[in-house]
Amino acid sequence: MIERRISQDFHSQPLLYLDYLLDQMKTRYAQNISDWTHCPSTDESRFLACSTSWIVEDAQFNCDIVYRDENNQPMSVSKEFNLGQTYYNTRMVILEQRLIQGGLRLGTVINKIVQSTNNDNKTDTFCCETIMFLAVILGLSIVILSLLVHCFLRRKSGAIILTPLMKDKNEYVSMP
Repeated sequence: MIERRISQDFHSQPLLYLDYLLDQMKTRYAQNISDWTHCPSTDESRFLACSTSWIVEDAQFNCDIVYRDENNQPMSVSKEFNLGQTYYNTRMVILEQRLIQGGLRLGTVINKIVQSTNNDNKTDTFCCETIMFLAVILGLSIVILSLLVHCFLRRKSGAIILTPLMKDKNEYVSMP
């Protein structure tokens, strides 16, 4: 889906897509940043507790929403399924939100590590903001690059891929 989005809407230029995601983070989702980066653990230095909580949240979210078809039925790789334009339109917004959320959370964990290793209480806030911003960019870049490599390798290996149906270019079918 990300590959399709970059190809169709960003002229096959991942950096344009990254700029778009960063803009969405600063505008559309700016009010969500503190909620998304909040660690439910009472001990903020326990990075494992934060990431474990976020992983559980993500797994539940995927099972409830992402891994369901347009009719809200669970999808299975053992049977053929179609991913049409409706699925793409509804899940792409969610996928982009989760990419931004993941980048912010990675930045938060990196900032906490830097702050905990810094013995100087005069931590420069500009430095921390810059580190968080760079971590978000790095995190999003890594995710996008990983997904592109994954898609490329799946296509090359002949694994299950989504290919357009002949009758409608906006419908996809899984092919073994």
